[in-house]
Amino acid sequence: MAMKTVFLLMWIVRSAFSFFPTQESGKLGDYSHQSITERALYESAGSFIQKYVNAGTGTARYASRSAIDVTGEFFRGDRSSEAVFGTVVETIVWGNNNAQRTYAAVAMRTMNAEMIFAGNLLLQSQRDQIIVLSQSPTPDWNNIRKLIGEYLFTMQMFYSNTNWIETHGNVTSSELGIRGRTLMSTAPPGVSTCAGCPYSHPLIDKHSCQNNILVNGQYLTSGYLSSQGIPKPKGNDTAGYGKCSHGGKNDDYSSVNAIGGINKETSDSNLSPHFYLHAMAGEVAVDATAQFFVGEVTGLLDQIGPRLFGELIGLPVACKDCLKPGLSLAYVIDTSLSMSTDFQQIQTKVAETIQSALRENQSTPSDFILSTFSDPVSLNTIRNTTDGYEMMSWIREMKQEGGGDCPEYSFNGLLAALKIIRPDSCLFFYSDADPKDPELERVVLQIAAQKNIHIAFLIKGTCNTGLPFLDRLENATKATCLKQSLDKGRRKRHADETVIHQPWNKLYSFGEPKQDRGSILSVLPVVSAGAIVIVLVVAMILRNRSKVSRYD
Repeated sequence: MAMKTVFLLMWIVRSAFSFFPTQESGKLGDYSHQSITERALYESAGSFIQKYVNAGTGTARYASRSAIDVTGEFFRGDRSSEAVFGTVVETIVWGNNNAQRTYAAVAMRTMNAEMIFAGNLLLQSQRDQIIVLSQSPTPDWNNIRKLIGEYLFTMQMFYSNTNWIETHGNVTSSELGIRGRTLMSTAPPGVSTCAGCPYSHPLIDKHSCQNNILVNGQYLTSGYLSSQGIPKPKGNDTAGYGKCSHGGKNDDYSSVNAIGGINKETSDSNLSPHFYLHAMAGEVAVDATAQFFVGEVTGLLDQIGPRLFGELIGLPVACKDCLKPGLSLAYVIDTSLSMSTDFQQIQTKVAETIQSALRENQSTPSDFILSTFSDPVSLNTIRNTTDGYEMMSWIREMKQEGGGDCPEYSFNGLLAALKIIRPDSCLFFYSDADPKDPELERVVLQIAAQKNIHIAFLIKGTCNTGLPFLDRLENATKATCLKQSLDKGRRKRHADETVIHQPWNKLYSFGEPKQDRGSILSVLPVVSAGAIVIVLVVAMILRNRSKVSRYD
């Protein structure tokens, strides 16, 4: 026992951010809020580093590596920067665990007692608040990170305490916590959601409660937990049906019809009747947490933009001013009829951008480029000027025409602009469709790379072709700090959602930061955290094994 303890302590000291159970975990090795959140943050940071911090120039360095490996490689030899990131992770995890300590008895927070609709409304409100606070003039990142931890607590509980996993398997919910999207309905009060199951430890070990949920595929449901103070509705004692219980030896409702339970919080059958699904629930929670940070469109990265996201996760980036003399400022715009939803807004925002640059800057880009495209290709136009006011008039005079089917001649439009754009300049692309001219992909990629062009896909749609031409272009070129310009929206043609554009001041693009990213003092929080963790783990090993709590 002593040797095992020493080995465990050595393992923790060696890797301050490895995954290990928190005090709240049920069994050594189980998924916990801490392990789920830490892993998702490392994966999210790796994706961010690959796509933005080292986009284009860092491709070879990180080729064929997992996102977690990318994060480790990025921090190698830079202990102060790793400490800054570690403090961010620690703060978010603190928010996780504080939510557990504060709200463990609140069914809405844990998604128990079929309080799923209320829990989802809470998540929507918290997510909106996180985005608004992040976009404020002076974000309080420390409090925002704590709020994120609180949000993630409830979101992760959705996968351990409801029947989502039993119904959908290893797939995340794209509706959970997203305002404007409809989550699967919760079972009405009078509907029995569970059948009683043989509830003794040896039988549970043999999956006696595996098929006890009656509403999979019809409704969402979750179990009632006696310690949360919400009375469990009376079931049918004759048939053994009723509302589901949370389950486990500490839940008095597990012996009330419907007998049993459905939680997947641990891999311990004494605590979790659906213990055999714990690993799947944990993996899905990791995926959902990573999607909250870097998922397309709805993720924080797309919602607040790379510059602010970098500040949020402790990876500040050096931004490039796209309005400097010697550069071109280029716009490539889809003018087909399908762009009606966004067209007028695009015209207004682009004109405002140029007008602001002319008014606020003593120096402006050396020239402006406007490339428009549609279908047929004969409708494509290309113009450039050194006069910003002339560019504004062209933007205001743009007309929509052409289209008909979904793909458009976007690579033709990009190629026309790339041929005349100055090196190291910024290009802004707007289209809701896939390219109709994929044969030009290679030459577009080649010229964009040769000229080191920073391309911002402010609107990028899809025709469901399954061919990621624009994705490849986006990944192969340097990106820009989009949120200081316009929201980036990836959507399907004719989707119901509208892309909301935000006001902005300057355009930026990423290069790896050159400034000092912290002093050796930044390592102190990590060392302190490591010491605290060692104490907690020793206490966990020595404590009475009957005093365990759940996956949360």
